[in-house]
Amino acid sequence: MKLTAARPLALMAAALACVLAALAGLAWGWARSPYAAGAPVSASAIAQLTVLASRAAQANGDGSPQWVTAVPTTRAKALTSATPGDLVPGADRVRVYLVTMCGHFTAYGSSVPPGAALPTGEYLSIVVDASTFQVLDFGLSPTPPRIPPASLGPVTYLTGGGR
Repeated sequence: MKLTAARPLALMAAALACVLAALAGLAWGWARSPYAAGAPVSASAIAQLTVLASRAAQANGDGSPQWVTAVPTTRAKALTSATPGDLVPGADRVRVYLVTMCGHFTAYGSSVPPGAALPTGEYLSIVVDASTFQVLDFGLSPTPPRIPPASLGPVTYLTGGGR
């Protein structure tokens, strides 16, 4: 077979088509994922998230918060609500549940300078890895999150029915 100038261009076009097809397949798979925007929290995850939320609430001084919600999203998006300003490399590729609750919390596990008061707040957020159910991030605030969890995806109430 004789190599001409047109053949490398055709090979590059074919390679580009393969790459685009692979990316389209990944995007289609993400859209069908239970963690994609628009998909509610799966029934199988609700029980585990409820237990994690209960433990977090109790550990931070409020065994029965007014309400607890969960939203499937990415870690990058969850951080904008739970811990604004935090950046984690690769967080846009990590599927998580953002769990947010309203109550009266004290961050008993935090470290503060001698004589300083422990942080307190009415809104506690935890970011939970969707594959392992490990808590990745924790946020506590006296005011509602500036980025409402509902803006990240469909909200599932784990306890309570709203404010």
